[in-house]
Amino acid sequence: MDVESSTVVRLVEQFLKEHNLLKTLETLKSESGITVNTVDNVNTFKSDIIKGKWESVLASVEQAGVAQGKLVDLYEHIIIELVELRDMGPARALLRQTEPMEIMRTSQPDRYLKLEQLLSRTTLDFNDVFRGRGTKESRRLEIAESLANEVSAAPPSRLLTLLGHSIQWQKQQGIIPDGVPYDLLYGKVQEVVSSSEDRPPTRILATIKFPKSEHPCSLAFSPSGEYLATGSVGGFIEFWSAMTGKIADELDFQAKGSLMMMEDAVTSLVFSHSGDLVCAGASDGKIKAWKVKSGSTAKRFPAAHAQRVSSVAFSRDDTQILSGSSDGIVRIHGLKSGNILREFRGHAAGITSAVFTEDMSRVVSTSDDGSLRIWESGSAECLYTVLPGSDKVGLSMPGIVSALAIPGRPTEFIVCTKSPTIYVVGIDGQVKRSFAAKQGTCNEFLAAAVMPQGKLVLAVSDTSALHCFDIESGQPQDNALKVADAEIFGMA
Repeated sequence: MDVESSTVVRLVEQFLKEHNLLKTLETLKSESGITVNTVDNVNTFKSDIIKGKWESVLASVEQAGVAQGKLVDLYEHIIIELVELRDMGPARALLRQTEPMEIMRTSQPDRYLKLEQLLSRTTLDFNDVFRGRGTKESRRLEIAESLANEVSAAPPSRLLTLLGHSIQWQKQQGIIPDGVPYDLLYGKVQEVVSSSEDRPPTRILATIKFPKSEHPCSLAFSPSGEYLATGSVGGFIEFWSAMTGKIADELDFQAKGSLMMMEDAVTSLVFSHSGDLVCAGASDGKIKAWKVKSGSTAKRFPAAHAQRVSSVAFSRDDTQILSGSSDGIVRIHGLKSGNILREFRGHAAGITSAVFTEDMSRVVSTSDDGSLRIWESGSAECLYTVLPGSDKVGLSMPGIVSALAIPGRPTEFIVCTKSPTIYVVGIDGQVKRSFAAKQGTCNEFLAAAVMPQGKLVLAVSDTSALHCFDIESGQPQDNALKVADAEIFGMA
């Protein structure tokens, strides 16, 4: 089958639209003269018109390449409805600053003048304006039917899907070697170059806005860096493109409007090392794991803890889940059996984090009691209790935010405390070194994360600033970056 160049252009246009690369999309449309006339869902598009959801409708037609004559009818209708609602600002903007209305002004000046006259009226009844041409509802239906014939709905992410199918077939035929990086552009095995440098963030790449009633309580990146998962106070778990901040519609269950959901606020999230599963802990003590691609449930742990689950982590082989809770207990759960395999008790306050060592021989946990404990994972015996902030405080001991594994350093952990100081602690229970924010820039750290190469650690402070430190030297890297105006709940 021959593939026409126009088809390739349309596939690229869909990709650009889905990834919000709108300037590039407009350039490609202009230079090629080809427009992809698609919307996400034709039935939803029609329904939005019939219900008068004009903001959504305008966003859809802007990229759909609808015929100008039909856009003129649509814009005229919207302007009249806005005037009827006395929403004059948007009505004037649509009339005087949009291409369809400019076309009406030059080709149908009398029709355009009537709209200008409507803007000066103090009252308006839509049905009086269209007397003899139907009611508001019938006009909406007429426009919906007309525009629906102009557009179609293509499955999301067609370019990436087709590339994926092609790669899979070539692997089956032995054309592309399996299990090694392959450069699709040059058609050859890609030389693996390991980056030796982590770089401090210097700007905000994307912003995801949530309704106030559904603010996120937890988040996690997938191992590949492709997705960001968020867990909300309402119990919803959603997946986003880590590059654009847009909802990941290439996941079929999300494209169909299905959601992963807990019964209470999602207080902890983690991906499996393979990236195939995501596990969530909730404020009611329950834990649940799902398959990322299908959105189906992999395992439920309805009685994981008696209180809020503050931390979840997968074992290196993805067969066990390690959890910590506000009840002060750390537990290992079997992913297949759903049973509690081991339990670690000893902290005097709620658990803030719990992780396996790389070889799974140890469990490291931190608590609001200010202690870090290192356990033998097989026997659940506590080998060391570390109080990393004891040398810098008087009567009060700062709680610990988290313990973080350092890539390439299997015997050391980053320990972030609720103070301006971060520590490096060895698996032998010894504090190796510490580093602190510049004086006056931080009262306490709220969350921390280690960068992929294990060279830098990032931490956000109570001033909503992102600090970066060199793990080896402890030196701050550049100035702190302001990342939010509101309170920060966590980071990944």
